[in-house]
Amino acid sequence: MKPLRSEDLRHKLEIRRPTEAPNDDGGYDTSWTTIATPWAEVLGLDGRESVMDQALQGISTYRIRIRWRGGIEPADQVRGYAGRELNITSAVDPDGKREQLVILATTESARAEP
Repeated sequence: MKPLRSEDLRHKLEIRRPTEAPNDDGGYDTSWTTIATPWAEVLGLDGRESVMDQALQGISTYRIRIRWRGGIEPADQVRGYAGRELNITSAVDPDGKREQLVILATTESARAEP
C-alpha cells in the first residue's frame, strides 16, 4: 500500500462508538461517543442497491485511510463524510508497521443519531 501523505488527508471525520444505557421502558437507548477526530483520505469503492425496510436503498462502500491508531472496532461508526454515517466493517494495519489504518465502511444499515 502506498505511504500516507499529509496532502492525502483532506476529510475531517469523527469515529464514534455506541453506548447503551437502560431506559425507563425496560429497554436500552443508544448514544454515540466520539472516540477520535482524524483527518482521512476517503475513496468510494462501489455502490449497489438493496431492499431494506421494504424500500430500495443505495448502499455505498468506502475505503478510509488514517494515521495509525489502535482500538477501532467493527461496532464503531464514521461520521462526517458527505454528511453520512458509515458503519465500519473492518480496520486493519495493511503492512504491520503501525503507520496507517485502512478502514472499510459502508452506508448499509447505518444508524443515524436521533
